[in-house]
Amino acid sequence: MFDNIENLKVLSAMHKTNKPYGTVASRKAHSFSIRVRGAIQYFFEDKNILVNEGEMIFLPKGSRYEYKKVSEEDAVGTIINLEGDFGEVRPSRYSIKEFYDAEYIMYHFADLWKFGNQSQKYQCLSLMYGLLAYVSNLEALQYQDKKKISVIEPAVTYLQQHIYDCDLKIDKLHRLCGISGTYFRKIFAARFGTSPKNYIAGKRFSYARSIIDSGEFTTVKELASMVGYKDPLYFGKVFKQHYGTSPVHMNQ
Repeated sequence: MFDNIENLKVLSAMHKTNKPYGTVASRKAHSFSIRVRGAIQYFFEDKNILVNEGEMIFLPKGSRYEYKKVSEEDAVGTIINLEGDFGEVRPSRYSIKEFYDAEYIMYHFADLWKFGNQSQKYQCLSLMYGLLAYVSNLEALQYQDKKKISVIEPAVTYLQQHIYDCDLKIDKLHRLCGISGTYFRKIFAARFGTSPKNYIAGKRFSYARSIIDSGEFTTVKELASMVGYKDPLYFGKVFKQHYGTSPVHMNQ
């Protein structure tokens, strides 16, 4: 559904606490509504969609629906309104828990888009295209051989356990699966929408950002070690390339 989007533009981004229920007669823009906390049930003319924490729903421009909060806790979401030539689209739900920068887009995208400088806005656009690539790959996976995709499961499990280890070796991943490096990267990209290197970096930077926001580090060297980098200078360099600012200036 998202393979041929043209003239993509982010109109706005915001954090929002949903009302217990509501009605939208005609949505004014295409939107990604990402569940940060709580769950929302959407009611369309032809179907109902439940969106839980860590999932998002695409709401097309012009769509009509009702929604209802179904969790006891507050339903908090990140809303990204978009403009562009999307072609034929429909309301759809996606899990973004395995997206390499899920935490960043859930917790920080709206603030960076609203208050960031031009360089940081470009970072937001890059992240948006990454998210679109990810959900496009999720759709493609529905039509691919699941046995073929599952061949990288040993590496996925290993990454879940060791992604913040300073001694993690990317070259080890394909050997865990008993396949060539080239084939591993192809299957990995088909599942996650990006390369192993970018996936690992995105996860580490997102974790670093959450540590910075919490104030639970004292030096860049300490922060680098916590997220998997032995060299704090290299970490500072690639972090700035990713976010447009250094770790020490992130919240200033």
